[in-house]
Amino acid sequence: MGRFRRDPRFWEGSRVDPNIDPGMLGGLSAAALIIGSLIYLALIALSLWIGYLIIKAAVRNGLREHTLWLEQRRGPLR
Repeated sequence: MGRFRRDPRFWEGSRVDPNIDPGMLGGLSAAALIIGSLIYLALIALSLWIGYLIIKAAVRNGLREHTLWLEQRRGPLR
């Protein structure tokens, strides 16, 4: 059976805890991977949204300044 036998003598002096089921660790690592991926994607989405808001504000301010410049140059726009 090799290294993963359930013989109590195998666990003596070993740093492996015999009370932890390897299947449980696999499930926890899969859950951690899914949660980590969701957080990663959420941070990317948040950064894109904040970038969009910054660009939108810059475009609005630029249009406002351009409109004021045109009104000073030619008179009020309709």
